[in-house]
Amino acid sequence: MDVFAADTVGDLPRDAQVREHHGNGPAELSDRVRYWLEARHRERQYGLIAFVGQGGLGFRSVQAKRAGLAFGDVPIAVILDGNSQRDREAGQRWPSGFVDVETDYIERYQFENADEQHTPDAELVEFVKRNHWAMRNGAKNTSPLPAPNSGTSQEAAPLVTLAIAHYNLGAYFPDTLATLAAQTYPNLEVIAIDDGSTDAASIETFEAMRTKYPRFTFLRQPNAGIGVTRNRCLELARGEFFIPVDADNLATPEMVATFVRAMQRNPELAAMSSYFLAFDVPAPGFVPEQFLYALRPTGGPHALASIRNVYGDANAIFRTPALRAVDGYETDRGTSCEDWEAFVKLVHAGHRLGVVPAHLFYYRHRPGGFSRSTNWFANHQRVLRQFAHAGNLPPADALAAWTTLLGFYQELERRKQAVPPRRHRAADWLRSLLRKPFEWLKRS
Repeated sequence: MDVFAADTVGDLPRDAQVREHHGNGPAELSDRVRYWLEARHRERQYGLIAFVGQGGLGFRSVQAKRAGLAFGDVPIAVILDGNSQRDREAGQRWPSGFVDVETDYIERYQFENADEQHTPDAELVEFVKRNHWAMRNGAKNTSPLPAPNSGTSQEAAPLVTLAIAHYNLGAYFPDTLATLAAQTYPNLEVIAIDDGSTDAASIETFEAMRTKYPRFTFLRQPNAGIGVTRNRCLELARGEFFIPVDADNLATPEMVATFVRAMQRNPELAAMSSYFLAFDVPAPGFVPEQFLYALRPTGGPHALASIRNVYGDANAIFRTPALRAVDGYETDRGTSCEDWEAFVKLVHAGHRLGVVPAHLFYYRHRPGGFSRSTNWFANHQRVLRQFAHAGNLPPADALAAWTTLLGFYQELERRKQAVPPRRHRAADWLRSLLRKPFEWLKRS
């Protein structure tokens, strides 16, 4: 039996060493555990991998197995012998920050999605049932599902539509298309729409790509915004699956194949996002080697989805009928976050989402990018309006959302009532002394 210790992780894969955009948290620790376990499983061929329930250390390992990335030949068990929420409530404390809420989510996720659920504590079982955790009788069916055909036969693999909305990005567009042309997945439809570009060089580049990639579809339209452009791609899409790709991002060669394999293994999911690595380079033409940060979404909890995007980037895989059923993307002009909003719409319509815990594309972080050049208040506001239609949330998610709201309110009240540190009181006293002469001069 091997026991993981946080200070003995060893070397991580290069991608996993890149700083996560939101910082270290319980999900990041579970990722390090997952890589540690993968290395040891290759050496020792475990017959069973078991995680304790508290802390969510098995979260990314379970996600990796669900996505078909690792542990396909070994069952993963979670032993419900402890729970962070129950311990917190025993002390009459509400969740006070992101870490508490994320921990509650990953503990629930790893238990609900483990191959085996072990429940030695009857009182704890009753507690999680009251919080609407999904319990099973017996183990899951762990027989491996067939991977999608990655050979040359297009008929053996479902058609995937890759959709590109292009606007004045001619400097980067050829590199994006080159990475799509290099995909290992055999059955692709690529639709690129120029949304009324005004830059002459970008228009010229867009037209030149028609000749270079005759099997791709290239269309032009008057400027209508990214939501309208993506919806037009969605309307034209013939694929069973739909993947939007930003016109300045770069896909890894296995991106589509990995996405499709994950969706085939999870027929109950409407969409899955992935990790990405962000880069910023002065010139196009190469696969990046230096990264600014990584984004590794958790896929939840929905309780935090009104505060930040927990679901992932637009470069995700969707079941085409599911995205059409929620009318695709909203078509606001002048604001961003349409990808975040689309994920929220799917959840509120009763769909489930997932994450492929692998860095499947490179995100070009440009200071002048649309999400950074638009008003963040307005961007966030368009996401919040979707919470008026949250009637189809599962009970566990709805309860967690209201508990989070109460917990954050209680934390604000606690901070307001806390005695300020001595240095703060001294600074306030000094400011009051300095203010008095000026007040006297004003009165005189």
